[in-house]
Amino acid sequence: MATAPQPVQLTDIGGSLRRHWPVILVMAILGAVAGVLASYAIPATYDATTTVSVNPMNADPLTSSTDASRSVSMATEAGIARSTKVAAVAATLLAPSYSIGAKTIQEATTVSSPDDSLILDIRYAGTTAKQSAAGADAVAEAYLMTRRDEAKDEIDRLESAAKSQITAVQADARRPVNKSWLVQRSLRIQADALGTKLAELGNFDLNPGQIVGSAETPATPSTPGPVVLGVAGLVLGILLGIPFALLRKKEEDSEIGGVDGLHAIGDQIVLDGTKDTNRADTWDIAAFMLKIPTEIGTERPFLIMVDAEEHAGRATAPGQELADALSRRGRSARFVDAGAINEGKISRGWPTDKKRDSWAGEVIVIDTTNLTSDANKVALATRSDSVLLARSTNDDAAALRRLAGLLRSKGVDIALTALFPAQPEMISLNR
Repeated sequence: MATAPQPVQLTDIGGSLRRHWPVILVMAILGAVAGVLASYAIPATYDATTTVSVNPMNADPLTSSTDASRSVSMATEAGIARSTKVAAVAATLLAPSYSIGAKTIQEATTVSSPDDSLILDIRYAGTTAKQSAAGADAVAEAYLMTRRDEAKDEIDRLESAAKSQITAVQADARRPVNKSWLVQRSLRIQADALGTKLAELGNFDLNPGQIVGSAETPATPSTPGPVVLGVAGLVLGILLGIPFALLRKKEEDSEIGGVDGLHAIGDQIVLDGTKDTNRADTWDIAAFMLKIPTEIGTERPFLIMVDAEEHAGRATAPGQELADALSRRGRSARFVDAGAINEGKISRGWPTDKKRDSWAGEVIVIDTTNLTSDANKVALATRSDSVLLARSTNDDAAALRRLAGLLRSKGVDIALTALFPAQPEMISLNR
């Protein structure tokens, strides 16, 4: 029966990252270097901000009945401050010191307004600290000039219209058909109203606002420097290196290959039996290397867990091979095939205290080769006194790495790993 594929565990991911840490390191270094180089390649930018207080101005101050402070739209004012017209005026103001086109000024300008306020924050991004401050002030002044000129033009239009209407009323008053007292009175009322309108237009406040905070020359650029971009590149390199490390495939990931492969997995004590002419010789040495008490008390047994990968046609279970080797060394050992035990019983705590009492004073070899659940293997390992792994050079290294990681996560030490030749090369146990 083939072992069911096991889900990926955090130990698998951690082990893969540990094995391929050079990939992550290289990506991190490349990212840091790219970030530092980018900091020198990206032109420095300086930000400066000028604050403008807006005075509400109605298009027709004589006919509007709405509270002026409520009728102003700060979103509209912000749009005007960023308009092409304002940018052109700002370019003219900056011309004596800086030759900057209106389009460049428009692209470098950002305008915002705090909620529920009549304040505009005009920010300008310049190539130098002084240019950014001058640019912010120039755009603010250009905005005020533009709004003032627009208001003056509107007042001039209204004055011209009022004067034309007064002239028309006076002409009507001189017409013979309008000599009646009632018509003359009506025309005088119209003329008086138009005169009042002209007077009010003459007194209309054309001030669109004022600069309440001039731009300060920034001390440092707003663009990130080498340190910031270097750290950002380092982090990005690590994030890119992790998937590369997880996806990287090596030959030892598919097969153990040899003793070096086992040591790469993290096994500290490895018995190399790949050169033994008889498999039983390797098991004899393994039985010798295991630290089994000379005298086992009558209160409890000594449990040894043996785990190997399944191979079709295997004549003798690995646990039985160890039990036979112990017998050849004069130690009586009982073989138990965990694959014949209901896995639900194992997950619930097998072997039970009652079973242990029945094994008291004995060496018990529990073979977990035929268990399909790594979790149950780990559970039995935590209940055993010693753990021995048996692997061939062509066994799945990734599966062994995963099991070893799970055992380490539970604080279980692998007493010994016995390495055998590839399965087709194995010879009979018979001497």
